[in-house]
Amino acid sequence: MPMNDNVIINVENLHKWFGKLHVLKGISFSVSPKEVMVIIGRSGSGKSTMLRCLNFLEEPSSGTISVDGETAIIAPRVKVDPKKILAIRLKMGMVFQDFNLFPHMTTLGNVIEGLITVKKIPKDEAIAIGEKYLAKVGLLDKRDVFPIRLSGGQKQRIAIARSLAMEPKVMLFDEPTSALDPELIGEVLDVMKQLAREGTTMMVVTHEMSFARDVADQVIYVDHGEIVEQGEPQDIFNNPSDERTRIFLRTFLCTD
Repeated sequence: MPMNDNVIINVENLHKWFGKLHVLKGISFSVSPKEVMVIIGRSGSGKSTMLRCLNFLEEPSSGTISVDGETAIIAPRVKVDPKKILAIRLKMGMVFQDFNLFPHMTTLGNVIEGLITVKKIPKDEAIAIGEKYLAKVGLLDKRDVFPIRLSGGQKQRIAIARSLAMEPKVMLFDEPTSALDPELIGEVLDVMKQLAREGTTMMVVTHEMSFARDVADQVIYVDHGEIVEQGEPQDIFNNPSDERTRIFLRTFLCTD
């Protein structure tokens, strides 16, 4: 399937079942290069599952996923070619809630592991790339430190550096600040805001409404596995058209 030059991600009619539980119900959307899409919604609405299906951390049940020219058509009882899945994964960096750093590796070791094992880059070259991205997130001075000696905010910034080092086309963030103490959230959001200013294509699942308002190019509100509303932040936050969005925002913005 050819992809529009103005679209780097295109998802059509994406479904995900867990047994009898229908978690994603025909999700369709597109993301343009350098765009920041923020996905909001209540816990359990399917937001994280949506992200995880994009890079096949969860196996979609059906639908079409296209990322930077690589297209996977998913149908029941039909296995997607593992080479196709790998090709799509290599175009995406993923930052999780819980950092997922290797505790037995230094900060630098964590950042360069994928470069060496997946991309087969020589160690000296990988170190140079790793140091570049550690500097980008402001943590080059922690290159030889083990994760146990880092704060939660520092661990998440290392996780971001690790994903950036693979030089993906798109960065996926799955509630990247939800495991952090309130005083540490800002340092992670600052890195993400800088990436947005630099034109990094990003999809972000978050409960940080101020980030969505200030940084997003488009906002999607997901409820019970469906996209209820999609638009520019000022429209979603100031004049939502769907009652479910209005109720969510009234509840959430009171505590944000």
